[in-house]
Amino acid sequence: MKTFTIPLAVLASLCNCKALSSHVCRPSTSTRETLLYEHNPVDDSRRSLVVSSLLSAIAISTAPTRTSAADAALPTIGGAKQSARVAEWPGIDSLEPMYELKVSIDALVNGVAEPKNWPFVEKRLDKFFQGGLFSEKNFYFGVGLQYMNDMKYDKSELPSYVILDKETRYAALEETMKSLERLKSTLSSPNASVIKDVIRDNAIASQTALASWFALLPQGDVAAVQQLFQHVQMADTNRDGKLSDNELELLSPLEQELWKKRVKKFG
Repeated sequence: MKTFTIPLAVLASLCNCKALSSHVCRPSTSTRETLLYEHNPVDDSRRSLVVSSLLSAIAISTAPTRTSAADAALPTIGGAKQSARVAEWPGIDSLEPMYELKVSIDALVNGVAEPKNWPFVEKRLDKFFQGGLFSEKNFYFGVGLQYMNDMKYDKSELPSYVILDKETRYAALEETMKSLERLKSTLSSPNASVIKDVIRDNAIASQTALASWFALLPQGDVAAVQQLFQHVQMADTNRDGKLSDNELELLSPLEQELWKKRVKKFG
């Protein structure tokens, strides 16, 4: 029987586990327990292809200041002002891994509120950053950059404004990862117990940074990828992290195609 692996997001579940294991602890439907998922791609070659997008430099330069009239013409996406007009967005399948990351970081903010969770969070953050170029951190950074590279800007848009738009999105991704790294460093400090506020601030900073990246996306796409994520979780009835053929059929025909594309791209 063919299966479609679900590479659940960044960090392993806290969910009152006494120790982390290679299995993902799933959320209880009766609680709002904080969960952090672990990405586990089936095919590391696919992961390598995604991470390779990190090697494609995004040109950053100083862009001229827009006039007020030009600013007024720009669309507001998700409550945030774009720097350039986008004519075509990548598909939902290309966005889904980033939504997994968002879910994980949202949960992380709640998770670090309880000091008893800190050892588990620290251990998973250590794993998240291990592996050099092929770390989990670079996988998600690479997915975000690939999504940005696949955006098609309005042909009449000035190149300098396209660069500024890319710069804004890149900075949000970069700050997300830097905040997580600061969180990891703070958790490993021998004085972690007396800097609880700093730990929470670092977690919130990563959440805020990624939220600013999502704020620049069409909110219809964000809603659609949220729904896909939730439906895939419900379809995984045996909680093994994969969708069998029978489980896949629990999704709508459109969601089935989206999920197949997502798995083909990212594992």
